[in-house]
Amino acid sequence: SRRRHTRCSRDWSSDVCSSDLINQSNVKNLQVAWTLQIGIIDQHEASPLVVGDTMYIASPKPNYVYAIDLAKNGLIKWEFRPTMDVALATAQTCCGAQTRGLYYAEGKIFYSTLDGQNIALDAKSGEQLWRTVGTDIARSEGMAGNNIVINNLFIGGNEGGEFGVRGKVHAYDINTGKNMWTMYNMGPNNEVGIGTRFNKNYAYLSGANPALDTWYGDSWKRGGGTSWGYFTYDPELAMFYYSTGNCGPWNPDYRRDWGKFPQAANGTMTEYFNNFCASQMARDAKTGELIWGYAISPQDMWDLDEPLITPLIDIEVGGQSRKVAVKAARNGMLYAWDRATGKLVQEPFMHTYQDIMKGVDMVTGLPMYNIDKIMFTNVEDRRRYTQADPMGQNKPADYTGTEAVFCPGTAARNWENDAYSPQTKLLYTATDNSCGALRMVTGEYRPGDTTLAYRLRVTLAGAPNLGMDGKPTQAQGSLKAFDVAGRKIAWTRDWMSDANRNPVLATAGGVLFQGGTDKGVMRGINAANGEVVWEFRTGSRFHQSPITYLGPDKKQYVAIIASSAAANTAVAANAAPDNANRYRRSGSTLYVFKLPG
Repeated sequence: SRRRHTRCSRDWSSDVCSSDLINQSNVKNLQVAWTLQIGIIDQHEASPLVVGDTMYIASPKPNYVYAIDLAKNGLIKWEFRPTMDVALATAQTCCGAQTRGLYYAEGKIFYSTLDGQNIALDAKSGEQLWRTVGTDIARSEGMAGNNIVINNLFIGGNEGGEFGVRGKVHAYDINTGKNMWTMYNMGPNNEVGIGTRFNKNYAYLSGANPALDTWYGDSWKRGGGTSWGYFTYDPELAMFYYSTGNCGPWNPDYRRDWGKFPQAANGTMTEYFNNFCASQMARDAKTGELIWGYAISPQDMWDLDEPLITPLIDIEVGGQSRKVAVKAARNGMLYAWDRATGKLVQEPFMHTYQDIMKGVDMVTGLPMYNIDKIMFTNVEDRRRYTQADPMGQNKPADYTGTEAVFCPGTAARNWENDAYSPQTKLLYTATDNSCGALRMVTGEYRPGDTTLAYRLRVTLAGAPNLGMDGKPTQAQGSLKAFDVAGRKIAWTRDWMSDANRNPVLATAGGVLFQGGTDKGVMRGINAANGEVVWEFRTGSRFHQSPITYLGPDKKQYVAIIASSAAANTAVAANAAPDNANRYRRSGSTLYVFKLPG
């Protein structure tokens, strides 16, 4: 029970649930068992957690926690309200109302609030047992609530890299709340946890201080690379895995020799890799020591952060079974690393269309970047490397010649969890077909300043949606199934009116469950081929993974919170009766489904 909670109450070691009472043959018969109005109108990003006969729910800010009696169809046992300055947390953080998780161990519920509090509650009574503050909200450093409990440690990260926050992970004793260690993702070895166990798999990792020497001057102190994504744990290796956020600031000229981008003949970089933002990390679960790190998008300048879960699976490579950590990354490539060493076990492949690289060089481990997509502040610097003019046909009014159009945009996928099924041996991920257009600008960093100045970029209109063939597509996004070992896409389910970028649940009944924001429906999907086999209209959006659990009556249930923030897209006067905007309205309702009988 000390591992990261997953989405099934019977199997705590896999994202695939052990119950198959709901399966492909009967999922069409699912019906509502009961509902509960949560009462906080915002996007709920933390999935419910079931322990025994109790369901626990964490709300968006103000981050309340509710304990619900499953034997009494949603009777609230207790409610906890933290002391929290919601206005300050809202003003000083980015991109949503999260917290994103609840965690259970030894009769305690653990979670983090948006303003950086770590809190332990008595699971039976809701009494606060301890509270610590892990981040500095005045400097725009918050917590998204993606954490993990490993043995006697409650481990979490931070957010705020777009505002100059330096990424870290920090661990607290589950009984006292005492901070046991803090490790940063960039900086000198002693602050990052780099020692004799660190694997220098590739030349760009071979420096004396590999998380410091790859930065220009002291830019690492404001380098981003925050840890606001999910964690996974391998008990055999006693290691945990996570990935880091975008490099900061977004303008790369502040993190390298200004205006210079040295490349080898094949397109790989030769300096200023900016380790370890936009990277994959693996640490010792007891001490936090860094065992290996891998730069997924070195010197990231496109906001390709990696706040993503790292599934731990077994695949066959060259006739040999390999234990790997995998990542369908935001840069559009799918990676598989040896869990113990961090070495790539096979060449990464494109899971969603991207044009920033020609692939990954297996010798250096580095992407072979397309120089036409590299960002520069000054046009004369850009022209030393390329004459490409990607916005030549769609110039903004204040065109400078430094603009670039690239795919993916800020996300080939985002933070939402994917799922892996040992039955089908497929990884399921919600992807996005959007591309982006940017221009870099100058500015000055001021701690706690949440204006766009320190982001140092201007987002431009005019980028298309492109499919896997690089041609324009009407599909906003897709649900995809990946054959990781075969390095290919097994099937694709396109969504036309919305990217539908929602987390996915895979079950032993051969059914995937996913919220369908495109139509305001909860869906059951055939895991083998992507066919939609069940829908129920909730009339709302979705921002969390469904869960499934066995109730007190030994029947299998599926639950999700359908939620939308207060702002809604207006419904046009002449909109069709089935217009999607009619079915994505404000609200927050827990839906619990079961089979009849």
